[in-house]
Amino acid sequence: MPAADQQGLLAPETLEAIFAPFAGLRRVGLAVSGGADSLALLMLAERWRAAAPGRPDLVVLTVDHGLRPESAAEARFVADVCAQYGVACRVLRWAGPAPSSGIEAAARAARYRLLAEAARAEGLTHLATAHHRDDQAETFLMRLARGSGVYGLAAMAAETDRAGLRLVRPLLGLSHAELVAEVRAAGLVAVEDPHNSDTSFDRVRMRRLMPVLAAEGLDAATLSATAERLARAASALDTYVGRLFERAAEADAFGMVRLRRDDWRGEPEEIRLRALARILRAVGGAAYVPRLEGVEALAAAMGSEDAFAARTLAGVVVDRHGDGFRFQREGGRDGLPALVVEAGFEGIWDGRFRVVVAGGGVSGLVLGPLGETGRRQLIDHAPRGMPRAIAALPALWRGGAILACPALGLAPDPALDIAFSATSLVAARMRDPARHDDPGA
Repeated sequence: MPAADQQGLLAPETLEAIFAPFAGLRRVGLAVSGGADSLALLMLAERWRAAAPGRPDLVVLTVDHGLRPESAAEARFVADVCAQYGVACRVLRWAGPAPSSGIEAAARAARYRLLAEAARAEGLTHLATAHHRDDQAETFLMRLARGSGVYGLAAMAAETDRAGLRLVRPLLGLSHAELVAEVRAAGLVAVEDPHNSDTSFDRVRMRRLMPVLAAEGLDAATLSATAERLARAASALDTYVGRLFERAAEADAFGMVRLRRDDWRGEPEEIRLRALARILRAVGGAAYVPRLEGVEALAAAMGSEDAFAARTLAGVVVDRHGDGFRFQREGGRDGLPALVVEAGFEGIWDGRFRVVVAGGGVSGLVLGPLGETGRRQLIDHAPRGMPRAIAALPALWRGGAILACPALGLAPDPALDIAFSATSLVAARMRDPARHDDPGA
């Protein structure tokens, strides 16, 4: 096991530049799997932290995904390395059933969910991952093969916000080879994930293409630089989308968005498409924008001179109303989430509302959608002409009875000694480009 004070290969000034986003923080989370890249993240971050007083404490989060028999041992290995470096470590376990298909996407989604939940539980505002320059290049190729537009091809950002948690990728300027060299110099033997040689995964196939492309001048540095230039272009386009929203889009307290037709149609096609993608992501409560081809089909229908029939995409119903279009959340085939909660609960519901339940110890509380039944019960309190948005509002239930629906002015009975608030995040999410990690872009 290496000594924690080993000098390493990277110069101190390089470490200062890499970890500058963490300066001034109290604690920082590190996502570490035990592979060479994430071990290098741990080692480099600890070396930077120890170089000067007052730097943040580190908390390692590692996921035992259970998809392979070795995963538990790999998590223990990470914990052992952390102990050697004097860094706190939390092992997170994925308890869900193993997916029969789409393992790569399901495992990634579960990993980020567990990491985000643990980071918030630890009071962390920043979580660092070990993505590097080669990852950037491989992601570019994967999205290019899928036919992504400018947003999908744009680089992974050095920093992004995910529901209030800042995801930081400090190693994007370094190659995988540089990180492996750091680990070897420390005397560590990193975990080897067999999935990294499984050609059923898109990323593995792209990785195997990299030497061939590099021989033709398309090496990781070139592809990464191209992605960064496209990111600049995407940022400029998003500026114009923001200006369109300022004059032509309105998100109300019920989570519905209205978009003026003529203003939208007067924009270049790329602006129209991105505006729709951002509205759909916000109103539908999704983590990502929908796939580009779906947005293109919707935009074509909305831009046609023919009568526009209501359409559904990404959990959002789009219809024509007056001089514009309306976007309302739809429950969909699986319905909206219903959660058993208690006083003290605070969180995000359906990706669209920030919810707080406070007060006494009342049991049997369920946070779920108002639904069509609830909407009819409260029809005298509800605005007319937007039934889907009203039915998709968060409500507090108990024993099948509605206790509260803040958006419609219904508060809990004072005798229950509880308070319930729900604040729409749709307007804020619509203004957030959320560009760099959108697999559908």
